[in-house]
Amino acid sequence: MSKTLVLGLGNPLRGDDGIGAAVVSWLSQRPLPPDVVALDGGTPGLELVLTLADYPRVLVVDAADLKRAPGQWTRLTREQVRPAGGQLSLHQAGLAEALALGDELGTLPAELTVYGVQPEQLNWAPGLSPAAQAAVPVVGQAVLEELWPKS
Repeated sequence: MSKTLVLGLGNPLRGDDGIGAAVVSWLSQRPLPPDVVALDGGTPGLELVLTLADYPRVLVVDAADLKRAPGQWTRLTREQVRPAGGQLSLHQAGLAEALALGDELGTLPAELTVYGVQPEQLNWAPGLSPAAQAAVPVVGQAVLEELWPKS
């Protein structure tokens, strides 16, 4: 069984919400460690808890309202992703809610990291904005560096 899941979340038919799928696609064209699975997870809502429970280590890539310029991103720990007042994720029952449920159920991976990318557009049209498209290789490289740590 694989030990690490790289999970891209979002809907590629909604503009920059497809950033997770785009990063997973970028990663799939590069060598990954043998114990890593890269998966386009779509928009699973609370079902995400079931996917996360199968792995001890998960790296999530998702569009997130970070209150930053479009295409800017940040790396967050699971403790930093909380449903407080508003949602961090852009989905109805989003990432923060799924993590809160997984935390209550005791099913979260021991190690969970979220790469959140600020979207520019979330309309009903496929394709990333130029800012989000430019972020794909940058975020992808950051994920690769976490998967292949330098010794």
